[in-house]
Amino acid sequence: MTLSPPRQDSFLREQLLTTPQAAHKLNISPRTLERYRCRGSGPIFRKMGGRVLYHVDDIRVWVENVACRSTSETAYEVARMLGSRKYGRGP
Repeated sequence: MTLSPPRQDSFLREQLLTTPQAAHKLNISPRTLERYRCRGSGPIFRKMGGRVLYHVDDIRVWVENVACRSTSETAYEVARMLGSRKYGRGP
């Protein structure tokens, strides 16, 4: 008996997350993730019809890009600004 390879669509389903699923993995609210998406400060996303999907690899890359070792790093200030509610708003 020969096993057939898994179907491509099931592979993608395991790799792509909805906004609530991605937010849960990141331990943030879906609304916060939506706000990051609107500002362009969150992970890369895909718009497929009416759905917004996040690939797990893009979430990993984003998490690594906001990593900091201390509060004195420039990266810390950038990450702090990206998470700020004031970021991206006009005066």
